[in-house]
Amino acid sequence: MSTIIRTRSPFFIRTPNETSSSLSYFNIQITIKEGTTTSNICGDLSTQYILNKKPITGEDSVTIEISEIINDFFTNDFPQATVNQQSFWVLVVTTAKEADGTTIGTGTTTTYLAQEGYNEFKDGVNYTAEPNLMISSNYIQYKKGQSIKIPVNVEKVNTVEFKYNGSVISTNSVSDSTESGSKIKYISQSTSSNQIDEIVITYDTTSTRNIKVEEVDECKYPVNKITFLNKWGAYENLYFFKKSTESLETQKENFNRSIFQTRKPTSRLLGEVCTTTYTYNVYDTNQHMNKTFNANGTETLQLNTGFVSESMNDSFRELMVSEYVWLTDSLNNVLPVTLKDSSLTYKTGLNDKMINYTMSFEKSFKLINNVR
Repeated sequence: MSTIIRTRSPFFIRTPNETSSSLSYFNIQITIKEGTTTSNICGDLSTQYILNKKPITGEDSVTIEISEIINDFFTNDFPQATVNQQSFWVLVVTTAKEADGTTIGTGTTTTYLAQEGYNEFKDGVNYTAEPNLMISSNYIQYKKGQSIKIPVNVEKVNTVEFKYNGSVISTNSVSDSTESGSKIKYISQSTSSNQIDEIVITYDTTSTRNIKVEEVDECKYPVNKITFLNKWGAYENLYFFKKSTESLETQKENFNRSIFQTRKPTSRLLGEVCTTTYTYNVYDTNQHMNKTFNANGTETLQLNTGFVSESMNDSFRELMVSEYVWLTDSLNNVLPVTLKDSSLTYKTGLNDKMINYTMSFEKSFKLINNVR
């Protein structure tokens, strides 16, 4: 079982103790690899960082924080990615050195698996517990007729069963892989001919986790799907079934310019001869004296979930702090968006009876193309 580094939270490593009196510093090599720990699946994609750190007087080892270095290596280009780059191997080699660079003893190599998730404050330092289903909530909604897609941890999960009324619709076996890009696997189930109301995850051979699934048949409003990178570093879907409104906010600059002309030429063709006449001290009343420039706009969508289960609050909380969010609209256009809301009041069945969330998403690009 791999030790996971969730790169949005700090991860500290401590070098082995070295009691040699000639110890001067520790050399730390951090290698990030895609594929297996010994080879890359797309050529030489490994990246290496080399750090030297002196121990504090009286100590014989050092501590460094490495997740910030590793996090820069991640790119999220959903849904265009042809290779799952949501996990990378991290090889850390620590070696004690004398002042002239001579190696003391032998180096120590430790291998980690890095994913772009995060730990919470209450989890403490270097929290590495592995999830099974890589979604925190035990309740999922989906649009009638669309496929259900869930991320699972292949190092723990053995099978995924999709059920309806207690009957098994399909069983998916999950096997581990040595390739980093296969450590998160997305299990998909079509609902075009079968309704789903439960998912059963079997993990660690005998343990099970049951996920309640709700089908929503929305025939009035266009349905929008939000996909975001969640706490565990996996893509998760949330549907917004009810009323949506779209607005445009523009940005522009203005300056005053002079439209006065001391001499204005006017050209016209007389027969085959072009003649020019001049008028003096005039201005054109059709020209803009107050001129607009750099005009552009940003579109915002306000979406409503419809009624959701209180059990989905964890998913909405993780959406609020996600750094990568995409919108799939009713026409299946996939657009990068940014969540505009900066606060969320958790709703409960006891306090609010029927729970509905309204959220605003800003398209992460300008209306007028200004990519240069």
